[in-house]
Amino acid sequence: MKILTINNYHRILGGSDAVFFRTAELLQRAGHSVVSYAAASEGDAPSPYASYFPATLNTRAPRLQDITRYIHNREAARRLDDLIKAEGPFDLAHLHIYYGQLTASILPVLRRHNIPIVQTLHEYKLACPIYTMERDGKVCDDCIEGSTLNVLRHRCKGGSLVHSLAVFAEFWASRLQGDISDISRFICVSDFQRRIMERAGVPRNKLTTLHNFVDLPYEVPAANRGQYLLYFGRIEKLKGVGTLVNAARRCNIALKIAGTGAMAGDLAAAIASHPNIEYLGYMSGAPLAGLVANARAVVVPSEWYENCPMSVLEAKAAGVPVIGARVGGIPELIRDGKDGFLFNPGDEEDLLRVIALLDGCDLRRMGDAARHDIAERFAAEAHLAQLLEIYAAAQAGRLA
Repeated sequence: MKILTINNYHRILGGSDAVFFRTAELLQRAGHSVVSYAAASEGDAPSPYASYFPATLNTRAPRLQDITRYIHNREAARRLDDLIKAEGPFDLAHLHIYYGQLTASILPVLRRHNIPIVQTLHEYKLACPIYTMERDGKVCDDCIEGSTLNVLRHRCKGGSLVHSLAVFAEFWASRLQGDISDISRFICVSDFQRRIMERAGVPRNKLTTLHNFVDLPYEVPAANRGQYLLYFGRIEKLKGVGTLVNAARRCNIALKIAGTGAMAGDLAAAIASHPNIEYLGYMSGAPLAGLVANARAVVVPSEWYENCPMSVLEAKAAGVPVIGARVGGIPELIRDGKDGFLFNPGDEEDLLRVIALLDGCDLRRMGDAARHDIAERFAAEAHLAQLLEIYAAAQAGRLA
């Protein structure tokens, strides 16, 4: 097959970008031809198709032209049309996150070229104009239970009516341009997310669950681990880092934190007088893999509707138990008491309880169980087989 993969960025800024690249690599290893399309930005991974990439929009300090292009990016549509004419025909387009940069302007282009479309949903954009289903640091279902006008009423985007109006306009412009009607199949990365999408009005027969995948390392995990807990990922309030830091302060356990994000400065200040907590900044590649492999446990303390965090899968693949918040899709990934522990999100006392449980556990046995679960449920080969079935259904026009 010849597959067109589409994402806002051609570099890794978060877990969804990593899935974009890993899925393309998986397809290529299986002998399929993959052509990628994204917005151009500094630090992009090399691509033979980069000359077709439109410029990235400035969404932090937007100019007038950026605001209009945030809703309908004509350059993205035009350059995608050029790419399809030069490199096509394509059997299928696989979309990841495209709104806010490429925008729904690309959908009529794909429709005009009669290319079936599959999209992996990494968040809740089809249900929530600000994507996260949260307000004031708490999960929020108001736009599902009521009207998307709630985004204006509550000024959900940064407390600003202007910014909230922009995301409201983008949400409905995308809907009118076919962000549901033009997609043959939506891949939900958790059953929890699939149920949310059903409640939001996405046709059930367009939805299927396919969790993210991870490659299982060949190395057997080390018998003697470090004595530290590890958090790696974005440093943001919704990720629950504050709750984790407070718990680590109280029990005085060694905690290492790797990542960057909006709360990085606040985090560094908060732990300055706590030598048991170490902030390492952004890490990736082999240094991060080594940090994960030698952790006593990885903690995923999210306080929003997390879907299928790669940090859980990567830790389990390395044979490391995971402590995760009982929220969103996380409970689908961790078998409580078997390869990790679950605690109530935002509940510092409950987190302290499960951290204490580590002392009485055979961590090696839990790690072995974690690796076995990856091989059983989240391996690349099984993921590819299911993905190709989804592609075939979209090509055949079936919505079963």
